[in-house]
Amino acid sequence: MKVCQLTNLIAAGVKIDPDHIQSRLVLSDSQLIARARVGDGEAFGEIVRRYQGFVYRQAWGYLQDNEAAKDAAQDVFVTAYEGIPYLREDSALRRWLYRICRNHCLNVIRRRKLERRLSPEVPDGVMSHVALRVALRDVISALREPYREVVILRYYQDLTYEEIAHILDISISNVKIRLFRAKNALKRMLGVNR
Repeated sequence: MKVCQLTNLIAAGVKIDPDHIQSRLVLSDSQLIARARVGDGEAFGEIVRRYQGFVYRQAWGYLQDNEAAKDAAQDVFVTAYEGIPYLREDSALRRWLYRICRNHCLNVIRRRKLERRLSPEVPDGVMSHVALRVALRDVISALREPYREVVILRYYQDLTYEEIAHILDISISNVKIRLFRAKNALKRMLGVNR
């Protein structure tokens, strides 16, 4: 499967036919990785089908924009396709895709910040709730990375403490500590009294 075919597959919103339902029930992530590593396009297509919603939600949590999240999800799967030969079969696929997505989205955010510095003008007639959302996104993006990640995963992705701990490979108590510190930092940055 070529990268351009993969991009078209992702953009078209992969449909699941009855034959794929059987493979979804039978093949584990490890089996899909093993098959995709040797060039099985169907196996990688199944990975896309299985994780496209997850990757999109993660991208949206960081970027807060539907089109940007769709573009990011496409880029994530292209990167994953190119990198799957180097992925160990026993790797956690969900965690690997999350990290690719996170790194891609952080790069997009950095580019946005640079573009804003180069063109700081805000168009007239911007609605106040939009401006508030942008301001909140900017404040969250100003948090140190460990705190920003837990805020996004908890409040934008609605993940449990356990899920966050698994994705970030930290303890549940560490997740709670990071969230507590992130909330305090946000209050200080927003000038909110405790």
